[in-house]
Amino acid sequence: MDKTEEKANQALKEFIRYSSSPWRIVWTNFVAGIFRGLGALIGASMVIALLIWILALFADLPLIGEYAKQIKTTVSDYVRDTNYNDEFDRIGSTLERIEQELHDEGDGK
Repeated sequence: MDKTEEKANQALKEFIRYSSSPWRIVWTNFVAGIFRGLGALIGASMVIALLIWILALFADLPLIGEYAKQIKTTVSDYVRDTNYNDEFDRIGSTLERIEQELHDEGDGK
């Protein structure tokens, strides 16, 4: 058996081991999804920041300046207005209430 066949057999064994465990597939896809989402979030944030910076450079130009200022203001207002602290506080208080109910339920048994 040459090295190519040996590598192919090893790859086939690894694939069979991987595909025979549904939890391994779920875990691998879960972790991959988390990192894809994180990468998308970071990438989108960088693109938006770059666009705002470029618009700020054009703010002093006579024809484009007013539009650039208006777009920059609109984007900045949107970022400021979509502060989700209220929702996070509500979710936090709900989780604390659930935790307290579970704790009380556990003490009653």
